[in-house]
Order: sequence, then C-alpha cells, then structure tokens
Amino acid sequence: ILGLKTRAVTTLGTDDMGDWFLAKLKKYGLETSLVRRDGSVQTSSTILPVRPNGERPALHVPGTATLFEVADADLDAALDATVVHVGGTGLLKRFDGEPTVRLLKRAKELGRVTTFDLIQATPETWKLVEPCLPYIDYFVPSIDEAGEMAYDRDPARVAAFFKARGVKNCIITLGADGVHVSPEHGEDFHLPAFEAEVFDTTGCGDSFTAGIIVGVVRGWDLRQSARFASAVAAKVAMGLGSDGKLVSFDDTVAAMNSLPVKTSKVEAA
Repeated sequence: ILGLKTRAVTTLGTDDMGDWFLAKLKKYGLETSLVRRDGSVQTSSTILPVRPNGERPALHVPGTATLFEVADADLDAALDATVVHVGGTGLLKRFDGEPTVRLLKRAKELGRVTTFDLIQATPETWKLVEPCLPYIDYFVPSIDEAGEMAYDRDPARVAAFFKARGVKNCIITLGADGVHVSPEHGEDFHLPAFEAEVFDTTGCGDSFTAGIIVGVVRGWDLRQSARFASAVAAKVAMGLGSDGKLVSFDDTVAAMNSLPVKTSKVEAA
C-alpha cells in the first residue's frame, strides 16, 4: 500500500486461515518465497473484541508463530533487503532469543538497516529483547511496552534506557499523545498525534512502524519519518481493521500535510 517492495518471512498453517493469509500477502504484492507452511498446528490468529471504551482484550491462538524459524540456508535470502524488520518477539517460541540475535547480528554484518518492535512486554520479554538491542537501528515500542521493560513511564528516560544499551534510534509511541523520538544524533523531540475520527485502533502500532520504515527507505530525516508514520496510523484508525482507510502512499502524504494536530498532554505540559 505504501509503495515498498516487501518480502514476508513467516510460517503459516495449511488451514483455511493460512490460505487466506497467504492470498492477502500476494494480493498486496509481497514476495512470499520464504513463507513456510506447517500443518501440525493452526495458523496463528487473534480475535480482538473492541470494547466501547477502546480497550482490546486479545483472544489469541499462538499456532504457527511458535514454530517460526529461519533456516541457516535461508538466512541471507531473508536479509536481502534495505531494511530488515523483526516483529513479534515474545510470541515466537523457536525464534525468540539467540536465533533473533543471530539474525540481527548477521543483518548488521551485511550492512542492513534494522527495525524492531514487539507484541507485548513482560519481565520474561526483557530477557529476550536485551541481547538484541546493540543490533537495532530503530526501536519502535509503545510506552506501555517500553515502560514495562524499563520500569519507568517517562518517555525521555525510557528512550535513554534503551539507547544506553545499544539502540541507535528510539521511537516511542504514546497513543493519543503522539510520539517521543530520541534520534541517534541530535536532541529528543515530541510530535503530537493527528486529529482523526477514530473508528478502530487495531493495527495502529504496526502501521506506525511501517511508516517509519518507508521514511528510512526514502532517506527522510527522523522528524519527517515520524510525521509520516503518525499519518499512517491516523489513516488506519479511521476505518475498520488493521489497514483502516489506508489507501496509498500519496494519499497518506496528503493526510500528513492536511490533518490538524492535537494539543497533547505531553505538549501542554
């Protein structure tokens, strides 16, 4: 949707959900030669019964996510990209830990840009994430996830916590309060969220990360990348599902340049 050539590296079941997911990947033009199928368990699935107050309890079947791994023979092919993104840490039983570190380290040896986010944060998650940090160029957690691991809720202190452990750029999403950005070079800054008629926030965090990746590939500075990412998330929030009203790169740029911004609590403080 946002104009990047993308390869998916994952494991799906041989069930109807796996067929549907693979068809969706192909529909959107993703390269799928490294999408593996495993019929021993069902495809990972999540139901989000969104409550009137916006809360989203997750009914999740781990499924094939627990079986995902990157074979040695596939490693360099999986890393054949300008940007290598790792997502889902904490739910990838076989891939979490040393295999993830190995992939990220190899990505840096090959000169790739690495981005990283996770599904959830627990005390156990920190043990998986910490060894990855020196190999992460852009870390894009929510304040809830990052704060859980850093035992702090102040965005600037949380960003400093991760950068002290090797992260180059730390970009912390703050929900309706926007985003706190701590670049590798220069001063931290805050960007407010865009005003949007929110219908469903499913996928906003992942889509924000996708926006950052688009900016990195296009050579934008981090402020422009974060503005674009915020516009991507706003377009997703305007509609149902994880793509919402996201239409195209050009439409998202137009939204970035036209949507009003909120006066957030962070900014007002």
